[in-house]
Amino acid sequence: MPMIRVSTNVPDKDIPANFEERLTDLIAESMNKPRNRIAVEIMAGQRITHGASIQVSKLFVLQVESIGALSADDNIRHTQKITKFCQEILKVAQDKVFLNICHLYDGSTFVALLMFQSQ
Repeated sequence: MPMIRVSTNVPDKDIPANFEERLTDLIAESMNKPRNRIAVEIMAGQRITHGASIQVSKLFVLQVESIGALSADDNIRHTQKITKFCQEILKVAQDKVFLNICHLYDGSTFVALLMFQSQ
């Protein structure tokens, strides 16, 4: 079950009402996962800064957790799609979208486990 946690300094009132639904659709398509298995949590209005800058700008930090669909190539694709989505929907600068992608299986990745098992 992919879990997406979005932390942003953007106030909740400025995030479209269908943001979670649209992000769910994007993740389902990008990860090839069933829509009904994806959880999205939005934490809006957070006190977040980048580089301790006093200039307030829109900033998004996304934690993406899943079992599978997180190879190096997959992660590049997911990052590009999510960043573009945030740029288009929320008008956030590309350099203000940060993704932390984490594989949930056994504290490791399938690639690392497969490499270990093949030795």
